[in-house]
Amino acid sequence: MTTPDVAAAPIRPRILLVDDQADVQDVVAELLTGVGYDVDAVASGEDALDAVACRPYDLVISDLRLPGCSGTALIGEIARRRPRLANRIILLTGELGDLAGSLPVIRKPFSVDDVLHVVAAHLFAA
Repeated sequence: MTTPDVAAAPIRPRILLVDDQADVQDVVAELLTGVGYDVDAVASGEDALDAVACRPYDLVISDLRLPGCSGTALIGEIARRRPRLANRIILLTGELGDLAGSLPVIRKPFSVDDVLHVVAAHLFAA
């Protein structure tokens, strides 16, 4: 699978990345920004909900274990507040909980190809 030329697109897709591990956040944000996505990175569920309230996103990538709010609760709240995003959420996690099978997953540890393919598949699906 080839990834679309995001940098050449007239409007860069906007992604919200939610992970409390700074190293994971930095690597994923740098990777996605490097191929042309517009990425906002936050470290908590509360910050994610604030971001969703302020900006439109094309995709949300979230860890399941977050301070102050579980990833499961965050995903439910994002879907309630922004129904258009309900099918545009990707889990970035080393553990699968109740959501296993219901949402796409990028498993930690991940490869560059894992991230790029899953993101492209969900942003550019017909």
